[in-house]
Amino acid sequence: MNALVVSLLIALLLTLAGCGEKAAGNKTETTALAAQKTNVFDQFDLTPEEELKKLQMEADGGSADAQFNLAKKILSGVGVTKDAAKAAEWFRKAAVQGHVGAQFMLGVMYANGEGVPKDAAKAVEWYQKAAAQGHAKAQFNLGFMYYNGEGMPKNAAKAVEWFKKAAAQGGAEAQYVLGLMYESGEGVFKDAAKAVEWYQKAAAQGGAEAQYRLSLMYDSGEGVPKDTAKAVEWCQKAAAQGLADAQANLGAYIVGDGVSKNLVLAYAWSNLAAAQGNNIARINRDIFESQLTPAQRAEGQRLASNWKKGDTLQSSSDNGAASSDGKPIKHSTGTAFVVSNNGHALTNHHVINGCAEVKVAGREGIAKVITSDGVNDLALLQLPGKVKDIASLNPAPGKLRQGEEIIVFGYPLNSLLSSGGNLTPGIISALSGLDNNTNQIQITAPIQGGSSGSPVMDKKGNVVGVVSARLDMKAVRLTGNIPQNVNFAVNGQTVRAFLDANQVLYKTGGGLFSREKSNADIAEEARKWTVLVECWK
Repeated sequence: MNALVVSLLIALLLTLAGCGEKAAGNKTETTALAAQKTNVFDQFDLTPEEELKKLQMEADGGSADAQFNLAKKILSGVGVTKDAAKAAEWFRKAAVQGHVGAQFMLGVMYANGEGVPKDAAKAVEWYQKAAAQGHAKAQFNLGFMYYNGEGMPKNAAKAVEWFKKAAAQGGAEAQYVLGLMYESGEGVFKDAAKAVEWYQKAAAQGGAEAQYRLSLMYDSGEGVPKDTAKAVEWCQKAAAQGLADAQANLGAYIVGDGVSKNLVLAYAWSNLAAAQGNNIARINRDIFESQLTPAQRAEGQRLASNWKKGDTLQSSSDNGAASSDGKPIKHSTGTAFVVSNNGHALTNHHVINGCAEVKVAGREGIAKVITSDGVNDLALLQLPGKVKDIASLNPAPGKLRQGEEIIVFGYPLNSLLSSGGNLTPGIISALSGLDNNTNQIQITAPIQGGSSGSPVMDKKGNVVGVVSARLDMKAVRLTGNIPQNVNFAVNGQTVRAFLDANQVLYKTGGGLFSREKSNADIAEEARKWTVLVECWK
């Protein structure tokens, strides 16, 4: 669970009492004179100096409210020299009289070591006094101390008790934290539905983090029926408040399934998140940028630069799927590799799905989609023109071992990284894929957008799989964490079965003179039979 940040927002609405005055004479005269003086103060506005003097007199006279207000002035330096130690003294005078706000503030000062030596145990002591009187922020902070084991033994269940007390009073922070604890099962039995319930309460009060977590729950269907539209709605609310993770996810949602696609908005939101250091947004921003026209890029940059906190971006462009004259424009890119002397090439189903035209960079004409398999994410193309070099498939794909070295060669980011293709090494980290899919392997080679359809090769340069997916955005939506190098490829057995079913005459490697090659040699060979595929819509 993320670190819990303590917010010290305390209402400053305390009424000043009247000012008495000591005078010579009998009791009746003194009382009358005091009343007269009080009426005079009531009739005229006090200067700041007079107000401070009056407050000091009341504090010296033992008024807990005055002591509390004086301490706040001294702590903030408003109209008086700032002095945290002196403020702590006045908070203590009010606290020992049972002033709940002073007890809370004294707890905060001990927790932070401000004006007093840092002492978690004393912070707990004062939080407990204020919490017992129903102070919501003290209850929240006390839960925080229990959760982290500061000033007392760590106790997640006790933390939940105090968070619930604060949440019941409408504390949005406590409601959000309870959502996290029910989602993770810390201090309570894991309960996604209850997590959603608390996220909803905090989100309704405008909590950006709660809105983002609620978005993730709707996206994954945990604790609530899966609803992409609601996921986008809550993600948009959090993104409008400037939450980088939400902005990054919103960019990904806008080009995903189940929502109206708009590359300009996706690019703009990714720009905003990338500016805050979000790595996924930075990668996606570059991918989106490569798929936009110059005019669309300019609009996306304008939207991002003019954005203010609270704004929901609106694009005057359509979804970027067609040019203004109705002709298709380049929408996205991927990689394919030649598998037969007849010009057959293999790529992913999702690379060519929905394309009006499929083109190959550097070649005239249109590539024909012969067939595709949405389940295994494979597609067979007929390339325009003649082919000279073709890939060799691994002769025994079923004998791959976990930990074997592999190499991926492709054209990520629309050749933004290199027009000559990119080689990335890695290993086979698992012999099954997402949700134990036995038609996939998991690889560690870094994968960027545009790498889909790239060949995965062994150290002899033989194809053992086809890059299919990276886990980045799915995992971050479900867990809030950015996975490192968790990527998937369709395995060799599935690839060969697909080609066999479509009567493609492919070549296998191996033989008596088969040997391992250097990465440089593998890249040089792969470049001859690997192509950049463009999807035009």
